Amino acid sequence: MYKGFEIIIEPNEEGGFYARIPDMPSIFTGGITEIEALKNAKAAIKDYLEICKKDKLPVPQPKSGKFNVRVPKDLHRVLTRKASEEGVSLNQLIVYLLSLSLGKAQTSCR
Repeated sequence: MYKGFEIIIEPNEEGGFYARIPDMPSIFTGGITEIEALKNAKAAIKDYLEICKKDKLPVPQPKSGKFNVRVPKDLHRVLTRKASEEGVSLNQLIVYLLSLSLGKAQTSCR
């Protein structure tokens, strides 16, 4: 993420990598390496936001990533206890467990 915007890097069949920003569909960039594609995407986001501000256009906002989930009281109690044992917030524990279940474990929560 860059300034809260998701950046998706995908291989290009002809070589190199595409970079796109779902919250800014008009931006499409890339690079020879994944690092270069990421760098170009960050620069494109910065430039796009500056143009929006300069030209008094609506500035896109990244999706918050926030959602509410109702869970049974027993599950909430178990999760709260586990978070306490691990010394993390309930939110951090749930983000970690969700990420782990998708095979994309994150070490911290933003």
